[in-house]
Amino acid sequence: MNQFTNYVELQAEKAENLSFCRGIKLLHIRDKVETMLGFIGKGGIFEEYTVHSIEHIDEMLKIVEWLIPDITKEKMTYAEWLMLTLAIYFHDLGMVVTKDEFEHRDETGFKEYKEKVLENTEEFEYEECAKERGDSFLYQEFVRENHAARIRQWIEGKNARNLGEAEAVCQEIEDILKNLDKMFKADLAMICESHHKDDIEDFSKYKVKKMYGNTENEKVNLNYIAIILRTADLLHITRDRTPSVARRLINVSNPVSVLEWEKQMAVRAVRPKDQRNEEGVVDNSKQKDTIEITAYFDGAETAEAYFGLSSYLQYTRKELAKCCEIVEKAQKREGAVGYEFPWREVDESQIEVNGFEKKKLQFTIAQDNILQLLVGHTLYNDSSVVVRELVQNGIDAVRLQTEYEKRNGKDYSQGKVWVEWNSVKRQLSFWDNGTGMSIQDVENYLLKVGASKYRDEVVKKQFPNFTSISHFGIGILTCFMVANDIDIVTSSDEQEEANSINLRKVNGSYLLRKMDKNELDVRIKQHGTMVKLYVRSDVDMAKLENDLRKWIVVPEIPVYLSVDGNENIRIGYNSLKEILIKYLNETGHDVDGEKYDVYEKKHGNVTVAYAVRHLKYMSDWCLMSADNRRVQRKAILPIGTCVEGIRVEFSTPGYKNTSILAIANIKNSKYQTNVARSAIELDANNEILSDIYDVYKDYVQEQMDRLEDQDYAQSWAVSEGRYLMRPLIYDDYSNSRIEPIDEGVRQIVSAEDVAELEEINIFECEMTRAGEYLLKEVRSSATLSSLIGVVCKDNFLAGVKNVICNIDMGNLLHQYALKNKEVSKIEVAHKERRIHVTYSCKNDLWYEFDLRNRGLAARSLYIPKKNMIISGLKEEIGVKNFGGIYIQSNTELCEYLIKVIGAFQSEDTEENKILLEVFLSYVFDNKVLEVAYKQDVNTSNMFKQLLEERFVRVSNELIEKMWAKIDTQEFVNKILTKNYTLYSIDNWSRKNDSI
Repeated sequence: MNQFTNYVELQAEKAENLSFCRGIKLLHIRDKVETMLGFIGKGGIFEEYTVHSIEHIDEMLKIVEWLIPDITKEKMTYAEWLMLTLAIYFHDLGMVVTKDEFEHRDETGFKEYKEKVLENTEEFEYEECAKERGDSFLYQEFVRENHAARIRQWIEGKNARNLGEAEAVCQEIEDILKNLDKMFKADLAMICESHHKDDIEDFSKYKVKKMYGNTENEKVNLNYIAIILRTADLLHITRDRTPSVARRLINVSNPVSVLEWEKQMAVRAVRPKDQRNEEGVVDNSKQKDTIEITAYFDGAETAEAYFGLSSYLQYTRKELAKCCEIVEKAQKREGAVGYEFPWREVDESQIEVNGFEKKKLQFTIAQDNILQLLVGHTLYNDSSVVVRELVQNGIDAVRLQTEYEKRNGKDYSQGKVWVEWNSVKRQLSFWDNGTGMSIQDVENYLLKVGASKYRDEVVKKQFPNFTSISHFGIGILTCFMVANDIDIVTSSDEQEEANSINLRKVNGSYLLRKMDKNELDVRIKQHGTMVKLYVRSDVDMAKLENDLRKWIVVPEIPVYLSVDGNENIRIGYNSLKEILIKYLNETGHDVDGEKYDVYEKKHGNVTVAYAVRHLKYMSDWCLMSADNRRVQRKAILPIGTCVEGIRVEFSTPGYKNTSILAIANIKNSKYQTNVARSAIELDANNEILSDIYDVYKDYVQEQMDRLEDQDYAQSWAVSEGRYLMRPLIYDDYSNSRIEPIDEGVRQIVSAEDVAELEEINIFECEMTRAGEYLLKEVRSSATLSSLIGVVCKDNFLAGVKNVICNIDMGNLLHQYALKNKEVSKIEVAHKERRIHVTYSCKNDLWYEFDLRNRGLAARSLYIPKKNMIISGLKEEIGVKNFGGIYIQSNTELCEYLIKVIGAFQSEDTEENKILLEVFLSYVFDNKVLEVAYKQDVNTSNMFKQLLEERFVRVSNELIEKMWAKIDTQEFVNKILTKNYTLYSIDNWSRKNDSI
């Protein structure tokens, strides 16, 4: 070859004049490497079907051309192109095996490798290949697995005999690379080895900014070069070559299938897949992210070859995903911005077969393991669920029997569930006089994991309004958490005889016997079931009653407990209200209706009971909070959500935390819980949540109405409503009443009502604050406008519609009311210290930036996209009010900020968004905005001081990236040497007088 034509080599050739490699000639190196690669496949090693010649190098170089995105090509240095090219040249030279090396194989580590491989191979295919072809097969596998380590040693000038005797080859490589800097050569050796190692994510080893000289073109991102080399090598699998990755990594038990694939050489093309737009048209402007494989397998005899390729592509997918993750980490943690790796998927749709089906792997169930999983702590992490599951099964059976009796015109009120514990025999028995089970029920539901009788279409059709507590058909398996042996006796109206089943171990075989019903206990003689557990000695049963009470709260069917033959104890309560009253009385809070009380309300399918405390001087009732000391001790409080009387959750109904004393019960609803029944699936139960929240909302509304009926001012009622709602507004808001609106008549409206108004007005000044405070104390229907009109000659509220009083942007209701609006007009009354803000429907007037997490007191910053004049300003450049900071459009600062915003938003990335917010928070820090530095100040020292003060918690890497997008001198001219002021009511406060 006289000159290069490949883009990669042309770029690499430009590095020949760099300081660390003067004297090298890339063309000369290529010629030498080509000669050496010609020895691969000689002497009976790799001679049949694997090509590792210079053609492999050229194909890899072609792959690299499309593998590296254009944006990264522009960023890469000459040194990086050289490192990548040399790595491609040398990475497979470790597969060169001379005749002399093979003859001395037993003097190396091959002997130990051979013994280990044959010993650990589950199938006999390796052994069969070795017998058929001798050591040449295993030695080529030995070299294949170690070739990356071999080439590293050779480039480093080492000839470790444990990986094969190759002194001559080592000397030849030393001669080729003699003019290359030693540090660069050492890193080249490391990169060549990396394509068969699993440590590329080690940034301390594969540095992203390795310098071999002082110029920018002498910098190398070793991490990225290693990733590109690895990927290009993986993807060169077309007909002229098969991969060098060890077969055992692809499919450890089936190397013959890989051999068959190699012989077939079926892959026709590996290329980037075209991206398409929403209309399905190829769009070349979109970055490609999928690699398309084209292959053809003709005839049933090629099936093994196809599955070999499929296994390899599965391995390739994992490697691509790993490379993507590493590149993203390098960008975020190491600052390797611009080095992109978009390849995330492999498309096999262009692989065609003829003569067999492309069916791949199929899942099968390991029954023993699945059963152990279901009864172990992976699903249920509390062994007390055993009593819950068996009691609720009994309750469901009795409830269904009641439905059968109703259908036959009978009233069935004798249904009960009994729990009995014999501490001497360690027998725990559960009885119910419900429907019992027929043989078909036992076979189809009891012993079929995941099947439930109540979900059977026949039962659902017969009783469409019946909702069972049990859903998933795995409750009986919980018994094996506490017992190895279980006896079940069950009697059904459908059979003349009863059934007896003895379960021994979860994965055993069970015997079903028939019994005469006359021999049965009277409780189940006609219909019903008894489940007896032979509890293991290591299970503590001292808390059986507590466990039952924890789960069984307001059962529809009476539940009783008997211990060692003693009198039955009733488990559960008649109502939710009864539970809370009992708890309050026992904890010293006498429920007398004067100081403490319990309310029980029903909304839809949900009943909620909650405890309240009377506020004597406030004239209302507030929700009682949970005792945090008991919560911390993990005591069982009368709090939670029940389904048909059985507790599912132990937090405040509708919430994930334990905030107030409340308990709920859901009946006759198509609720859903998770499989372990430890939580309600909220996404599937919006109706239930809505009912719960409506109960809370009605409570707050009633208390506010009570205050108004007692002639308290509307402002007072609203203020109390906000206080009463405080423990509820942790995770959500409701459409409760919000704040008074002044419009001729003072009225309280909902957040929804405000949201529907086309325009609202808010005045921020001490006059309106004082007026609101006065109206709160005065029991009068006077409006804020009428009050202002009395004390001021100029009533600034006169004629203004929809005035919202006492706005609070920290209140979720107020946020909801304004969510569809934006500021459309701002007026400042300078002398009167007043800001008037008008909100209208959104019209994209502002750039909005959330600065709450950037160290500023202001919530948000608003910079106008269009002409926005704030009337009444003097030298100020904007206002700061309850909603944030608003900048006027006709200012030098505004023009500068819009320019900066454009620089950061030129690339729409999350990082740029963060950097822009950090910059803006810096600009609007009072120490910067309101301080003007002299023009002759030392810029370097000034920056250092400001950065240390402002960015204590921001990494140096982010600061560097931020300032890289800013013209430093322009920043000094526009920001640091100018004094800017924001108009704010707080300007008349002395809170921030310190320097």
